Amino acid sequence: MVEVYFYLPAQEVENAVECGLKLSKWYDKEVHIGLENKKCMSALLNPKDDMKKYKDESLQCVKLELYPRYCYVADRYLYEMGLTHPEIMDLYKDSVMPIEQYTFGLYRLPECLVTSTIIGEQVSLLDRGLGSPVLFDKSEELYINNIIEDYKETYEDFNDVLLYYFYCNLEKLGKLTRIEDDDKEFVVFLDKNIGRAFTIKKPGISW
Repeated sequence: MVEVYFYLPAQEVENAVECGLKLSKWYDKEVHIGLENKKCMSALLNPKDDMKKYKDESLQCVKLELYPRYCYVADRYLYEMGLTHPEIMDLYKDSVMPIEQYTFGLYRLPECLVTSTIIGEQVSLLDRGLGSPVLFDKSEELYINNIIEDYKETYEDFNDVLLYYFYCNLEKLGKLTRIEDDDKEFVVFLDKNIGRAFTIKKPGISW
């Protein structure tokens, strides 16, 4: 069984725990999976992957314990972009995979496409304090950290490059002052508000 999360209007939770969730009522999209279009409920791999719903007091999160054969993972950001860019929607369709094949951190905002009706025994109210442990805080955080770690392994000065362009952007916003000599390897960024200097190595041109 796999555990995923689904937000419901608070008044619907009791009925869902007792009677389950009918796919015909709760599906929010149809996705081409295998050889056919399937109605799907979009659930989450982590309750905090939708912070707007997480903070919405009119909603409650339920935990769904499902058979893997009815679950697929796709990149929800690609779906949202694909609504106005058809070429991106093709990428979304390509991103769909059985949940057993998904590696955490692969997608910035993964959604679990549930393709079957769910019985009440598979639905429980999520207790944020005592529920099953969640392995990571948010999928987006894991996704970004994975990318950064991959680049750090490939480029030994990646942290300097990251900070250099970040500080350059702050300089454009007027929050830092840059002091730079063409013949020097390092740049100094001054934050006059806190009286601190940040010394950053210039990005190399060997990339």
